[in-house]
Amino acid sequence: MKAKLISYELTNLDQYHKVLVNRDLFGYTDNSNNGSYQYKRKGVLNSLSHFKLKKGVIIVKNQDQKKVSSVLNKHKVKHMVFNISIKQTLLG
Repeated sequence: MKAKLISYELTNLDQYHKVLVNRDLFGYTDNSNNGSYQYKRKGVLNSLSHFKLKKGVIIVKNQDQKKVSSVLNKHKVKHMVFNISIKQTLLG
């Protein structure tokens, strides 16, 4: 199966912008009323099948690469995209 390996680097961003990028990618839990209510906010990867190899490296299907790249471009994050072949079971 053809897939894309996306490598991105957040070292040139301040902590505030690193959090924004990770929230846009992976989503987060929002607490309100002193923790009485919790809301799951979805990121772009919640709706896509993906595999996180390590910090800053994600594997997605070919057709999903543009969605992830658009989030990284929105935050002006340096990233590289590589074409790879993987087993079908890795991304489900």
